[in-house]
Formats: sequence, structure tokens, C-alpha cells
Amino acid sequence: MKARLFAWPADDRGWPVDPSTPLTAPEPLADFGNGPATAAVARTHTFESYVWDVWWPTLKDTFEDKNRLGHRRNAEVAVALLRYGARRGDLRIDSTRVAGQSIALADLVSDDLRWAVVQRRSINGRTAAANARLLSAAPADDAEVVDIALIPEVASVGTVRAFAVTVGMIIKAATASEYVHSDPMRGVMALAPKPKPSKVGARLVPTIDELFDLADAFAELGALMPDGRRTGERFRSLVLAGGTLGARPGELVAHRPEWVWCAGPPLVRFAKTEAAVYNAKEGSPGRREKGLKHRDEDEHRDVPALPEVLEALHLHLERGYGSVERTWLSRTGRGHLDWHNIRDTHWRPALERVFAGTAKDALVSATPKILRKTAITWWLESGVAPTVAADWAGHTEEVMRLYYASRASATWAVEADLLRLAREATSAGRPPLAGEVPRITEGRQAS
Repeated sequence: MKARLFAWPADDRGWPVDPSTPLTAPEPLADFGNGPATAAVARTHTFESYVWDVWWPTLKDTFEDKNRLGHRRNAEVAVALLRYGARRGDLRIDSTRVAGQSIALADLVSDDLRWAVVQRRSINGRTAAANARLLSAAPADDAEVVDIALIPEVASVGTVRAFAVTVGMIIKAATASEYVHSDPMRGVMALAPKPKPSKVGARLVPTIDELFDLADAFAELGALMPDGRRTGERFRSLVLAGGTLGARPGELVAHRPEWVWCAGPPLVRFAKTEAAVYNAKEGSPGRREKGLKHRDEDEHRDVPALPEVLEALHLHLERGYGSVERTWLSRTGRGHLDWHNIRDTHWRPALERVFAGTAKDALVSATPKILRKTAITWWLESGVAPTVAADWAGHTEEVMRLYYASRASATWAVEADLLRLAREATSAGRPPLAGEVPRITEGRQAS
């Protein structure tokens, strides 16, 4: 009682506590009835204790691989942000609410969540790690002044949106259990809009000729190997396979040498994919091999390959660049392929060699997913039926209808025709002629 009387920091029981140590949430009270949670139970859970004691243990097994890692990362950031006193103007700090303590669910308001979403925009773990490497690599000589340009730490629109979605899931679950009695998510999602889809004209992909140039650029990068070739030679067939066979990056990582010829030429088989599920806090084992996406566990895909691609694959295996278990390995040949490990040493330098200063300069910042898009675009422009292309790529029918239309050459021609008519009508100060609109409509339906 003296602690409360003299306004000392105290817990819910009135006992004095060390103000320099954040309070830990007490154990939740057991509720053996089927009725709503009482106010006493609601006060026992802070945002942090609810996330790690209730929400995450209940739902973590329902998430798949990357979704599980993403939701956990978002929950960790939310727990770190939602603290008493973190937001300017927080008037709730008193003898029972210590600055730095996780906010109680009963005290959560919309201002807390809106502030957390805004703060998430300036959090980027990869950029922070890159800046840390730049600082550690700087000379330690005090006599020498070195200018270091740090990368701005900014999160993408999609990352902020995913963070808000995870927070919304947590609040929705807490509200359903009556730990939260208001609507703290009001106005939060407006601060985390969905990423805007790119325009059709901005969906650049390499042509087949540019793909082979990219593969050749790969072969010229890296340190010399014992056979006198560069380490990039290990990945030349990887680029060709990804850009002509339409495989996902994880399917290329999990590819086995026998799948190059087991289906018979010119087919190359894909039967597994590998997902990164490593998380030290969970004890996740690292990479896990599983069945193909949108397919049954034992189902596979056989995709026809160009003679040049088959030749590159056979040469790759003849030189011993693969292993018994994997077609492609790391730069040293002693570990499994990891796209992140070759991003700065091979992928980005090769893109710069091929596309920097050209009309497709935007491809310099492309990710390995562009290889899959290149294959799909090439198939459709070569006259392959969308249903066949979707089967080769392992896509669903819904994706085929929404995505493949923008990759078909006929659709590109119709879009260009539509834009031309719109520009002509605008310059002439009139709408498109009635006879021109049906022609565009028929073209869209035909495509």
C-alpha cells in the first residue's frame, strides 16, 4: 500500500518493483467456464504476453513456411514497438504502467497501432545489416577520414501492409476472446495500403537473347576455380533453366541431376521445391524439401527444354558442378544453392552488365523471379496455349486467367492499340469513334 501511496513503481498487487526493469506479465488466470473473460483476466495480458503465450502457440502450426516466418517477424516488431512511453504524448505512465513495459491489451488504443504502422515504414533489417557491414569494413585509422554513404532504411509498401495484417490478426483474436473491448484497429489499415499493381507497360522481362547474354555474363564473374573457369560458370545453366523452363527459385534449388534426363529428351522434370524455414528462436531445421506448389505431394512437372539449354545442363553435370543430391550447388561447391549468397557477387553484377544504360534499365534491380516471368512470356509469345503454359509453370487456373492475359502478345497489341486511340481522341478533343470500340472489345475477348 505504501508503494501506491507514495506513487512508487508497483505491480498489480501494490508491491514495489525496480523501475529500471520492465515488468513481466503475470500468468493468465485459468478460466474453466464457457462465459466471457472477466476484467481481471483481461488485465493479466499485455500485448507481449498475449502474443507469445496465447496467439502464437495456437496459430503457428497453421502457417506455411514463409508465412510462418513472416508473421513471427511481424509479431516480434509489433511487440518491440507497442510499449508504454514509446509514443510521444503517452499519458498512461503511472505507478502501475512503467515506461518500456508492454502495453496491456485493455489499454490499447488506435493511436498505438497507427504509430506502430508508421514506425514500421522505417525498419528494414536487411538494410540495417548492410549498413552495419559498411561501418565494420571502414578503416579504423583515426587519422584518415572516410565518407560512408549509408543506405536509407525504408520498408516496402508490401512489408508495411503485411505488418498491419499480422497486427490485425492478433487484435481480432484478442477481441474475439474479449481481452480487447474496443476497436483499436480503426483507421490503421488506411496507413498501410495495398501495393499498387504495376502497369502493363512496366512489366519488363528479358527476351530470350537477353537471357543468354545474362547467362554469359554470369559465367564471366567470380573467382577462378581449379579448372580455370570463373565460379559464375556454375550458374550459367541455372539462369538458362530458370528463364526457359519457368521453374520457381525453390524448385531450382531442390532440383536433382537425374531429373535432367529421366523424363526423356527434351523434357526436364521438376518434382520438389525447397523452402527456407530456418528460425533459431523456434528451432526450425533450416531448409525443408516439400512437394510442388499447387500440386499433390507425389506429383511432378515435365517441361520441354531448348537444345541449347539441355546442352548447358549436360555440360554442367559433366564438369562435376553438381552433386548426387542437387543439380546446382553454392559458389564453392560444398553447400546447397542459396540465391541470397550469389545476389551481390553474381546476380546483380550480371544484370548491370546486360541492362544498365539500356531501355530496360529497370531490370538492374530485378529479383530471380524475373527468370520465371521470362519463360512464361516467351511461351505465350511463341504461341503456346495458356492452359499448357500454366501446366508447365505449375500455376492454377485463376492465375492463368488473371496473369497470363498480360503476358500474351495479342493482349499487348490490343493494349497498344487502345492507348493509341485514346491519345488520338484526346488530341482531337473527341471520344473514340463508335466503330473503333467494338474492334478493341473483340480483340480483348479473343485474347
